[in-house]
Amino acid sequence: MHRLMIVDDERHIVDWLYDLFMDQLDMDLDIIKAYSGKEALQNLECAKIDIVLSDIRMPGMSGLELMGKIKDSWPGCKIVFLTGFNDFEYIYSAVKQNGVSYLLKTEDDDEIVDTVKQAISSLEQELGNRQLRSRVLEREELVSHLLRKELLLDVIGGKVRLADADRGWLDKLDIPFDENRPVLLLFGRVHGGIVSQDYSERFLSLRGLSSLTGQYVAPFASHVLIDIGKYDLLWLIQPVKRMEEDADAVYESDEQLWRRTMLFVKGNLETLQAASEEALETKISFLLYDQPVAWSSVQESWDLLKAMADMRIHSPRGMPVVCSIDAEAVSAFDAANKAALDGSAYARKTEALQDCLEQGLRKEFFEKLDEVDKGLSAVTRMRDLSASQVYGTISLLFLTYINKHRLADKLHDRIPLGRLIPATGFDSWRESFDYLRELGHAVFALKEDEQTSREGELIERIIAFVRGNLHGELTLIRISEKVNYNPSYVSRLFKQETGTNLFDYINKARIGKAKELLEDGTRPIQDIARAVGFDSPQYFATAFKKMTGKTPNEYRNQLI
Repeated sequence: MHRLMIVDDERHIVDWLYDLFMDQLDMDLDIIKAYSGKEALQNLECAKIDIVLSDIRMPGMSGLELMGKIKDSWPGCKIVFLTGFNDFEYIYSAVKQNGVSYLLKTEDDDEIVDTVKQAISSLEQELGNRQLRSRVLEREELVSHLLRKELLLDVIGGKVRLADADRGWLDKLDIPFDENRPVLLLFGRVHGGIVSQDYSERFLSLRGLSSLTGQYVAPFASHVLIDIGKYDLLWLIQPVKRMEEDADAVYESDEQLWRRTMLFVKGNLETLQAASEEALETKISFLLYDQPVAWSSVQESWDLLKAMADMRIHSPRGMPVVCSIDAEAVSAFDAANKAALDGSAYARKTEALQDCLEQGLRKEFFEKLDEVDKGLSAVTRMRDLSASQVYGTISLLFLTYINKHRLADKLHDRIPLGRLIPATGFDSWRESFDYLRELGHAVFALKEDEQTSREGELIERIIAFVRGNLHGELTLIRISEKVNYNPSYVSRLFKQETGTNLFDYINKARIGKAKELLEDGTRPIQDIARAVGFDSPQYFATAFKKMTGKTPNEYRNQLI
């Protein structure tokens, strides 16, 4: 999905273009309207815009001024200017910029649509050109990667201070951070792809992923990617202050710098997600902690971030998710789960079974459990210490998981937990592993039920917001902000769970409400159109007839 913003100070032109592209269902666009350059800038601060279709001459802020602001925030955005025959002096200045084209206002609808399609093709081609997957493994790079990872993990764990490291050594390891400034933490959870690779292939993929990250955050920030465990990744990100050549330029405050960096990183996560899936055949879910974190607090914040990710981005379907949390959410989570998080250090050390359990990988979990069971098949004595150690490790794994996710009460009606420890309560190791297998099925079933319930609650929240705001501008960006999930996830989940495209649902809801209002024979059609979110009465009449087969007046007359 791509995001198109239409900008013009003439409302009828914006509404005409909005209607035109709303009818292009095959283009899969999220469309935003702006009736001035100022309103367009407000939209740019809320989300990443892929394509802007704008008038070049507008009062207050011209299209060229708007272009400068757009390129400053979103360098990859494509801009299409709508011009008159006498605007070529402006166009000459505009087309010297990359990603800028123009159309005469007299062009027909097909030409306008084709131009936007060309902009989309250009975006997709550039995405492909940026996808890096080098297969050349050089020993120096691998050694540097391992040393960089080891040093930063020691810094995060409090074993050493970044300030004590030699700056020349840090530069050789490509660690660009200022130890006196905080960092942003971005958590990534891998679904497939590089998980199954051997270490040399995994290193190449991680290097490619780091390069991809640099393509999207390098203009604003430095970053280092660390792989922590088989499925989890951690990005450390630090803003870069831009050097202004103009001596009279106003420098950004630290607050402005962090806000701009946060918006830029957050806005590019969906693009990074798509690029990693295309170039590295790896799906990644992201959870961004949108507050600066001091180096002394990175370990604690990372533990909390991982624990929240276990709850927020677990998906049995492996659907990639992008979401963010703030300090208030982290504080509330920490207070509610302090006891459960005490076991997080142990959880990080567990092997494949723990990874599968956390990832919701039911099939892989039981395959690996069967492998362990098979290895103990020759043990006959229940007092065998090696077998007791294996059983104890797995039972502790379950206990940690159950306590961490507060599942004990919910599991009580499904399976007795009193047999989990000690192992002496069983007559054979076969019986003990049958119990572990039964417990595993109960845990997976419960978590999948809870995930389905959470997704159902999310759909209910979306529907409630739509129903309560039919009079407003119900863009995908606005809806996703209200439910705190990224637009693509909201769109895909709604279609998957309801079988209906979200925009189709919005239109049906608006027309349904309009039918109710039309039963009042005295209310003007124009007022009804505004009440259900149509700025243009003409478009309201077109949409109403398209869905019902009658114009609003015809529908009202048949009720008399």
